[in-house]
Amino acid sequence: MRDRLGKFEVVRLLGKGAMGEVYLGRDPRLGREVALKVISAGSAFGEEAQARFEREARAAAMLNHHHIVTVYEFGEDEGLHYLAMEFVQGEELEALIQAGQTPKTELLEVLAQVCEGLGYAHEHGVIHRDIKPANILVTRHGKRPHAKLMDFGVAQMGPSGLTQTGTWMGTVSYMAPEYLDTGKSTTSSDLFALGVILYEILTGGRKPFQGETTTSVLNRILLHPPEPLRPADLKDVSGRLLAVAERALAKRPEDRYPDAEALGTAIREAMSAPAEPTAAPPPPPAVVVTRPEKEITGQRLRVGKGGQGNCLSLKVALRQAQAGSEIVVFPGLYRESIVIDKDVVILAMGEPGDVVIEAAAGPAVLFSAQAATLRNVTLRATGTDPAVRVAVGSPVLEGCIVVGQEVALRVEGGASPRLQDCTLMGGSEGLVVAEGGHAQVENGAVRGFRDTGIRLAPGAQANLQVVEVGPGAGVSLKVGARGQVIAEACLFLGEAGSVEVEPEGRVQLTRCRLMDSRFAGLLSLERSHAVLEGCDLGNHTCAGVHVLAGANVLLRQCRVVGNAGFGVSVMERGLATLDSCVVQANGGAGLLIQHGGIVQARSCAFSEGRAMGVDCAEGGQGILDSCEITGNAGAGAQVEPGGSLLLVRCTLKDGRDTGLLLLEDSQATLEECVVHRNARGGVLLARDAADPVMRGQNRIEDGFQRVDPAGNLVKVAPL
Repeated sequence: MRDRLGKFEVVRLLGKGAMGEVYLGRDPRLGREVALKVISAGSAFGEEAQARFEREARAAAMLNHHHIVTVYEFGEDEGLHYLAMEFVQGEELEALIQAGQTPKTELLEVLAQVCEGLGYAHEHGVIHRDIKPANILVTRHGKRPHAKLMDFGVAQMGPSGLTQTGTWMGTVSYMAPEYLDTGKSTTSSDLFALGVILYEILTGGRKPFQGETTTSVLNRILLHPPEPLRPADLKDVSGRLLAVAERALAKRPEDRYPDAEALGTAIREAMSAPAEPTAAPPPPPAVVVTRPEKEITGQRLRVGKGGQGNCLSLKVALRQAQAGSEIVVFPGLYRESIVIDKDVVILAMGEPGDVVIEAAAGPAVLFSAQAATLRNVTLRATGTDPAVRVAVGSPVLEGCIVVGQEVALRVEGGASPRLQDCTLMGGSEGLVVAEGGHAQVENGAVRGFRDTGIRLAPGAQANLQVVEVGPGAGVSLKVGARGQVIAEACLFLGEAGSVEVEPEGRVQLTRCRLMDSRFAGLLSLERSHAVLEGCDLGNHTCAGVHVLAGANVLLRQCRVVGNAGFGVSVMERGLATLDSCVVQANGGAGLLIQHGGIVQARSCAFSEGRAMGVDCAEGGQGILDSCEITGNAGAGAQVEPGGSLLLVRCTLKDGRDTGLLLLEDSQATLEECVVHRNARGGVLLARDAADPVMRGQNRIEDGFQRVDPAGNLVKVAPL
C-alpha cells in the first residue's frame, strides 16, 4: 500500500474484507487519526464498492451525531477510491455479544444509544438498511460504554433511494418481513433489525429466526413467530424486556414501535419502570383462492325420462354439449359414471336428493375440464372408487351431497375445486387432497368417516370456511408434511382426534371449535406449525393441545376448557406461545411443560383445574408474563427437578393447595408477583430445593415453607 491517500498519511493496515481494506491514517494538517476505507485493487466488487462508498459519503454528509461514525471525506487518488472517517478504538457489538463477558445491562444501554443515532438518521431521511451488531462499535468513556453506528454503504436516502426497488440489500437474518416481501425498506425495517439485536443480546447470540439454509431463514421471518425466549435469557435483566422484544419483532410494521427513539426509551424503561403491554404479532394473512364465474353462452340441454328431457342420460348430454352449455337434470336415479370434460353447468331440478348419480364402478363424476359447475346433485359410488374425482381444473360444486364407500371426494395434484354448501360422507375418508392439490370448502359438512374427515397429502392445501367436520370415528382433519390448511369458523368433531398436523405441515385456525375426541384437540407433530386464534378446544380425553418435539404452536385468545387430560402439553423441543388464553377446568395440569419443552405465555388464565395450574417438569422451561393461576386443586405452579420457570407480574391465588411448589434442583424466578389466599401456603420448598429468585416488589402473603429432614413443614424466611 502507498504511503499517502490524498492528503492523508497511511500508517498501518487495520483489517481486510471481500471488497477492500481499512487502514489507520493520519491527517497531517489537523493532527488527528482517521480510518481509511479503500477498495481492493482489481476487486470484482470494484463498481459496487465505489457505489457503496459514494452512498456512504452522501449519507454521512447529512448526519452529525455522537452515536454515528463521522465520515470526513470521499476521494480518489490515482484511480484508488477511499473513504476517510472517524477512527474509533473499540470493539464490534457482535464480538461483545459472542464473548459473553460484558453485562447485558451495558449491551442494552449500547442498543438504546444506537436507537438515538438511528432516530437522528431517520429524521434526516436516511434509512440504514444494514443494521447488525457488526456495524456497531462500542468504546469506553470512563466506565460507561459508548455506541457508534457505522457503515451506511447500503443506506437509502429519500423516498427513491439508490437501489432498484425489489432488490434486497443488507444481511438476511436482520431483514424485516415486509422488506423480504416487497424489497421496499422503511424506517420500521431498521427497527425490526434492532429487535433482532435485542433478542441476540438477551440470548447471548442466538437469533430469533433460525434455519439451516438462507431459504429456511427467510421462511421463518416471513411466516413464523420468533423462537420464545427462555428463562435463562432473562436471568440477569428485567422480564419486562420480553414485551419490548415481541413488539420490536412484530411482523407488521404498524405493530412495532413508532420510531427508533421510542424503542430506545422502551429498552431503558423496561429495566427501571413497568412497560406498557403490547399486542402479539398477528398470524400471516389467509390465502383464499377465488375464481370468476364463467358466463354460459352455449345451448341448454335437458336430461330426464318420461318425455321430460331431450336426453335420457348425462353421458349423451355431455357428448352433445358444447363448452359453455347448461345441462338441466330432472329428478331421478341415474346409474352411470360420467366424465365432465367440458366447461359446462349441470343443474339438478327439484329438492336436494331428487337427482342422484350412482356409479357401480369408478367415480360417479370425474372432472377433467378447467371450469365446470355442478349444482344440487347427489353423487354416490357403490364401489371402492371415490364418488367424485377432480383430476384437473377448478370446478365448482354447489349444494351437492357426495357419498363414497371409501372416499367421498378426491382432489388430484394441480386441481383446485371449490365446494359450496356441500355435504361429504365417506366410509373411510370424506375429502382427500393429493400432493399439489388445493381445495376450497365453504359452508359445508364432512360426516360419517371411519378414518379421516379431511386428509391432505404432503404438499397439499385447503381453505375451509364455516365447515363442520364430524361427527366421525376418525380424525377430523389430518395435514400431511408440507401441507397447509387455513380454516375459519369451522367445527372439528373427530372421535379419534380433532386436528393432527404432521411434520412440516402448517395450519391456521381462526374462530374454530375442536371438540369431543378420545385423544387431543390439536396434535402438532415434529417440526409442524400451528396458529390458532379465537378457538375453543374442549372435552378431549388426552389434552386440548399436544405439542411434540420440534413443533411450534401459537395460541391467541383461545379457550382450552374441560379436557379430561391436560389443557396444553408441550414435549421435548416443542415450542408453544400462548397469548390471552383461558385454560380452565382441565383434569390434568392446565399447562404441562415436559422435558425440553419451552412455553411462553402472556396474559393467560390457568384456573379451576382438578390438578395443578402449571407443571414445569424436568428440563422444561416456561416464561409466564401477566398471567393468573387461580383456584386449582393442586399447586398453582410446580417446578420439578431440572425445570425452570420465570413468573413476571403473575398472580397465584385461591388454590386449594400451595401457590408455588419447588422441588429439588429446580429454578424459579418471581418478578413483581402476588401469591395469596392459597390453602396450604404461598411457596413450598422441598427439602433440598433452592429458594426462588425474587425481583422487584413481590407480595407473598401466604409465606414460605420448607420440608425439613423429618418430613415436616417448617416456616422459613426467603433469602
